Amino acid sequence: KGQAVAVAASGGKDSTVLAHLLARLNARRGLGLRLALLGVDEGIGGYRDEALVVLRGVGEALPLPLLLVSHRELFGWAVDELGPALGGRSRCTVCGVFRRQALERAAREMGADWIATGHNADDVAETVLMNFLRGDVARLRRAANEASGATNVTPGATNAATDSTAATNEASGATEEKPTEPNGDPMEPEENSTEANEN
Repeated sequence: KGQAVAVAASGGKDSTVLAHLLARLNARRGLGLRLALLGVDEGIGGYRDEALVVLRGVGEALPLPLLLVSHRELFGWAVDELGPALGGRSRCTVCGVFRRQALERAAREMGADWIATGHNADDVAETVLMNFLRGDVARLRRAANEASGATNVTPGATNAATDSTAATNEASGATEEKPTEPNGDPMEPEENSTEANEN
């Protein structure tokens, strides 16, 4: 009771259902949680605009407060501006790493004790398959360690709810957040972060 939960919300179906269920359980079961929606605007034209309108509507309907942060205000750039600097590489890698950092930083600033995400078993399976096909042994090992609770996790790695593997830890979708500091350089992905897989 009294703990603050930042519900990472994109305006999509998974995070909307999670926010709805948490608000409903909180009211019906008297959990005493302080719930708030937390959205991230990555600065991708035509990608997030419509979802942010939906997200504002979700906040009004539940009703839950909404904190919306942007890559521009947190890091000084929008993902669209990185295209030329990345050459032929996908913006998804950079976007996912920094979205996670934005969620962690904003949750810390709003005093959240927990971050809840709407990641589901399909997201976990997709991430494992993508890492397998890419031959990314380090990420596969880290995901296995986090899912099994192994203690030989890479130093500095987090067991955050924003990691798709953490979705298996609790039926509610919430796990305790151990934030990491962003390095601020979009060209240097953080070594110990897993990519969010909403892309």
